[in-house]
Amino acid sequence: MKHAILTLALATVACGGRPDVWESAPNHSATRVLGLAGSVALIDDDAHRSIMLVPKADQELERITIPIGKNVIRAETDRQRLFVLSTGVVPRRSERDEKPSLTVVDGTTFAAKKFDLAAPRSGLAIDPAGKWAAVFASSDVATTFVENPNEIVLVDLEAGPSASNPVTTTLRSFGGKPQRVTFAPTLNLPEGPRRLLVVETEQDVSIVDLDHVRDPVPRPEITVRLTSGSDARTLRPAGVTFHNGSPSRIGVRLANDNNVITLDLAPAAKGTTVHDFAPKINLTDVGGVASDIAFVQTDGGLRLAALVPSLSSAILVDTETSVTTPVKLPAPYQRLSLITDVVGSDTATDTALLWNASTATSGVAFWALGKTSGQPYRSVEVINLGSSVAAVRDVPKPRTELKVLETGGRGLFVLDLASRTAAPLTTLGTATVTIAPDAERMWAFQAGESKLSSVDLKKLHPVPLVIDRAIQSVHDVARTDGGRSLIVIHARGTYGATVFDARNPDTAFSRLHAGLLLEGLQ
Repeated sequence: MKHAILTLALATVACGGRPDVWESAPNHSATRVLGLAGSVALIDDDAHRSIMLVPKADQELERITIPIGKNVIRAETDRQRLFVLSTGVVPRRSERDEKPSLTVVDGTTFAAKKFDLAAPRSGLAIDPAGKWAAVFASSDVATTFVENPNEIVLVDLEAGPSASNPVTTTLRSFGGKPQRVTFAPTLNLPEGPRRLLVVETEQDVSIVDLDHVRDPVPRPEITVRLTSGSDARTLRPAGVTFHNGSPSRIGVRLANDNNVITLDLAPAAKGTTVHDFAPKINLTDVGGVASDIAFVQTDGGLRLAALVPSLSSAILVDTETSVTTPVKLPAPYQRLSLITDVVGSDTATDTALLWNASTATSGVAFWALGKTSGQPYRSVEVINLGSSVAAVRDVPKPRTELKVLETGGRGLFVLDLASRTAAPLTTLGTATVTIAPDAERMWAFQAGESKLSSVDLKKLHPVPLVIDRAIQSVHDVARTDGGRSLIVIHARGTYGATVFDARNPDTAFSRLHAGLLLEGLQ
């Protein structure tokens, strides 16, 4: 194995001494590693920077250092950009002390935008469409002595920092605090297609019109109270789903009640509100607490499908009449995912994949929604795996017909949705899986150990690779020359990385890069 040589340039600091970061060992718990499309970000909070590891030919690594805010509280990526949320200096005693901030780094150009915040916040939600980020007070991490948890800071990621970016909106509260923040897809509303932000608290759901948050007089949010003022019970929302139609709809499941909720975004009566729509609320009892919901197309029309594990059933709710149709399932499935785009449909109806059963032998199932009327028991096809499914990993284009199933034990399955087969792969320990973005292979490793294997997703041929250091994470990233590299991160000492050619991994041609956290320090 080739080893990269790191030369340290030790320079004398004019004021005497060297940077404080030299005086202590790296804090591994404060160092975060995130994979982007063409690089790996090593968040070094001690030195207030992100080291971007950019793969080059011959397993070399270019290291680009980008300043970030002090005291990182959260770091995430959407694969194209790096998001670093920092609390700044607390308490802030002078104007030189850094404010709380959100730093956004472009994963291609490595240009950074820094958005100052009025107060530190620990919650971050990223818009899947790439337009927005929402910063809010997370319920599990407090950042200041007094917080207003109903303040949501909205950052327009397509614009730079300005007096109007970010913009803060405060939700009217009936006692609840935000628990989840979800960006809805574009929905057809009476004034035309728009984007909405849905905020779930412990007891209600708020809807923010993103297209109007920067109006001279912003439109207030719409709060849907789930708990009646005459009822002592607190109904807790546990997840939302969306349907773009006429009208567009939001489905809400509850964590502690047998009802599911459909919000029809119908035209608002003139003169009653500044909004063009008003949610029409429909509650439907599905006989048990729903573990997952989704809007589905059946042979009888649009339905809200709710999985109810306590009944080993799915309940189909007519979105127009709230009439329910039970579908008995062979096991208490807890999760569903629509796969119609992959398997196709001759009848314009959906097919769903069911998994994560509480019984050990139920495996996964295909649920054909085109057969729910009249023959509900024949609409489910089970693939027995001999174990429950802990997680389902999507495979990107051009192999979206494949999914990798993690069992939580010693084994994996590669599920082919088109042929409805599941190929087993045995492992010597609990494996963590990373899917290559080009869909050619997956990587399986055991965190904290040196076990690593590459699996060709076309032939399902595993290739073991010998690593002489414990693995923290692996990242399959693109190179600028059109190739791909595997960057294996080792959380030992000042961090290291072993780099392979991802498409032709061979330990004889791998390269070890040590002392990553020493990059650029003098």
